[in-house]
Formats: sequence, C-alpha cells, structure tokens
Amino acid sequence: MNTTDTILLLTNLGNYLHIPVHMIPDLKWKDMPKHASNIIEMNQGEFIITAIPAYDFKTEKNVVIATKNGMLKRSKLKEFKLQRYSKPTSCMNLKDDDQVINAFVEEKPYLFLVTDSGYGLCFAAEEVPLVGVKAAGVKGIKLKDDYLASVNNLDYQTDEYITVVTDKGTAKRVRLNEFEISTRARRGLQIIREVKTNPYKVLKTFIVDVKEHIGLKNGEIKVMKLTELPIADRYSTGSLISKHQLTDAFIIANLTGQSKEETTLPIIEEEVEILEVEEKPVPKKEKISLKEIDDRLMTIDDFLN
Repeated sequence: MNTTDTILLLTNLGNYLHIPVHMIPDLKWKDMPKHASNIIEMNQGEFIITAIPAYDFKTEKNVVIATKNGMLKRSKLKEFKLQRYSKPTSCMNLKDDDQVINAFVEEKPYLFLVTDSGYGLCFAAEEVPLVGVKAAGVKGIKLKDDYLASVNNLDYQTDEYITVVTDKGTAKRVRLNEFEISTRARRGLQIIREVKTNPYKVLKTFIVDVKEHIGLKNGEIKVMKLTELPIADRYSTGSLISKHQLTDAFIIANLTGQSKEETTLPIIEEEVEILEVEEKPVPKKEKISLKEIDDRLMTIDDFLN
C-alpha cells in the first residue's frame, strides 16, 4: 500500500475505522507501534478483528462480514468510502450479544462456515444478498448450542484442502471433495468427530495455498508449514501439534510489493533523406610489361658512372 490508499479496520462491535494510510505514523521497525485508537477513538471493549486494504473504491468487489451467531452479509466495497472519518462507523447491525468474528473481500464463489462444535457448511456466496453497509445480515448456518468459529472463501476448481485447528492442540487437513455444496442456513456436516467426554472445539479453519505458514498461539507463537499437517478424513480429531491448549491460530502474512507497470518508450520514426552520390569514373591504369620495367631500371654500373 502507499500513502494514497485507505485501510479499513473492522471491529468486533460491527464498526469500522476508515483510515487513510498517510495518517498512520511512520516509525522505524524497532519502535513501539501506535494503537489505532490514537488515530480514531474506539469504544470501550471494542477491538479490531481484521484489516481490509482499499486500493480503489471504484471496484465492484464485495465485502463479506460474519458474526458469532452465524449471521452473514455482503456489501459493496465502494460503499465503505467516507468523507468524514473522525469516529467509528457502523458496518453491520448486531442483535443481542452478537459480535463480528471475520470480514474479508470476496474473491471466490463459495463460502465455507465452520462451528466450534465441528460442523461445516459450504454454499454459494451469491445466496447471501447484497445489502447496505449498516444493514443486518441473514442466517448463514443453523446453530445448536454452539457458535460460528470460522468462515472461508473458496473455489472448488483451485482449492484442495481445508485446514482444521482445535483448542486441544491438534490439527489436520481434509480434502474439500468430502463436502458437498449445500444451501444456506443448514446444519452442515461434521468436520471433526464428536467426543462427548472431552470434546474438541474447532479454533480456526483455513483454505489457503499449501505453501503458506500458520501461527499457533498458546502464550507464545509457534510457526508451522501447512505441509507438515497430516491429511485425514473429516471424522478424525487430527494429530497433536502442540502439547498445550491453543488460544488462537492465524495465517502468517507475507510482504508483497505491487508489480510496477511496464512503461514503453514511444518509438519516433524520422524520415532520413537519402542523397544520391554521383559516381566518378576511375581512370584505368596502364599495363606495363616486365621487359619495359627491366629497361627502365638502372643498373649499378649506370649509377656509378
């Protein structure tokens, strides 16, 4: 991002902060970062869920927002543009004790919702209607004494696995072809076996490239390659990757630079005048025989005399 872009910070209370990049303090990498509330004051108990870069508000892309109670909504990214951004602005009307758990720019045609009790539901993103920024959402998945833990955007043509991380420190990868495309507001299929005595709770799920790394948080952060996780069926509880219970899991972000547009120099065609040069005849040399040469040469005796 550059200083002409904007970053949208979405919070758990259904608000977002519209922050132009040039307003973010320019610090050295060793310096302590400044809290977002130093730029735009936030409400008590409000914290940032995710950040969405906005390079161009003229785009037709959509933003998907999901809540803990299984509600979903889609809104146009261009509707998030503000002229005045001195305070948090509502981006979703929440009911009761509901909270926003995730938000992202819709890049792929399907959504995969997973509850903490281990039920997963996949359906087309188009089933979620496009609404205004301040409107409430629609039911994405049917809940039963559980809550929505994770939401992923996927394409069955390019994505192959879903990575599942539990609070017990286990993880696995499951092939996406084990899950059929369904419709919105259903219970879904089990993505992990239900254990009644000591249940496994789904912490996070990821549908990303296998070359990515994930961070596991349990007081300290441990980094793992996705390829280190075993491939299992949807009933497995996964393999142990941490001896301690996990509190969070996330994808390690990679720094990427914007590709510079190739510039081509204009080709200037100049007319070159071709001058005709008149060829002059070269005079022919006379042929001299060897005998004539001998006659013309002076002998030593002639020279001495």
